[in-house]
This record gives sequence, structure tokens and C-alpha cells, in this order.
Amino acid sequence: MRRIFQIGGEETECWLAHDGSRFVLNTPEGVLPCRLDPTTSPGGFVLRARGLVRDVRLAAGPESTFVHMDGRTYEVGRADPAERLAGSDGGASDDRIVAPMPGVVVSVAVKPGDIVAAGQPLLVIESMKLETTLAAPRDGVVAEIPFAAGDSFGLKDVLAQLAPEED
Repeated sequence: MRRIFQIGGEETECWLAHDGSRFVLNTPEGVLPCRLDPTTSPGGFVLRARGLVRDVRLAAGPESTFVHMDGRTYEVGRADPAERLAGSDGGASDDRIVAPMPGVVVSVAVKPGDIVAAGQPLLVIESMKLETTLAAPRDGVVAEIPFAAGDSFGLKDVLAQLAPEED
């Protein structure tokens, strides 16, 4: 089944298939043979693709999967093609940073009123023993940070909100 994924704010359509001997990831750029083997650590895997071998940790939520690799965290969001065809909310979701799974706030780097740039860290959360830095999805002004360090949050709770963009 083809899926649309959002990685680093960019969308790509891809799908996983099995060619009889291995998995292949089909992307707009071509076919990528790959292998993902579990390790003994929770959420731990070894990714093998194009001769590269990488240790990765995955934390999956209902709308995003966080991939921890090489000291960085990547959020892979999933877009529903049917919802896209039906229309969207006009970008309001770009203003909210929503919890992909329940967890605890480790630290908060900004406060309401702060001016932030796209990609700037806003807060660090811990979920399933993995720390993830959540960053600003766009340039803007922080409108709300409803949780403090040490606070627990639930699935889909708004962890940060940017002020709406002015036209």
C-alpha cells in the first residue's frame, strides 16, 4: 500500500514491498533494498541499506514514528491521502506541536512570547525511555507551552503552540 510520509517537513510517497528474498523500499527516486533487524534493546533495530549499517531506535505513535539514529531524532509523520483529498484545516496544524504518545516533559527551552525559527528546539520529551527534541515547525512566536519540566502528558496533548501567522 502506498503511503505519504512527512520527513523534515517534506512529503514523499513510498511503499514497502518484498521481492521474494528481501524487503525493498520504493521511493520516487527508485528502489532501495533494505533490512531491519531487531536488537535486544526496547525499540532497537539495525538498519542495513546501500551497504550502510546503522543502529536505530524507533518509537511509534498513532500519527508519527520517531527514528533515533546517529545522535539525531527524525519525526516521520503519516498523511492520509483520503483526508488530503477531502480538504484540510488550512495549516492550523502547523501551529501546534502535538504529543505523538504519552510521556514526560524533560526540559523546556522557550516561553510564551519568544520568537523562534523553524527547526529551533522548543522542548525535550521522554516516552518509552527515549528522549526526543521537539522543534518549531516554522518561524514564529510561541503562544503557549502548557507543560513544565517533569509534567506528564497524554497522547495528542498540545505540547506547544505558535501564534497564528499574520497575513
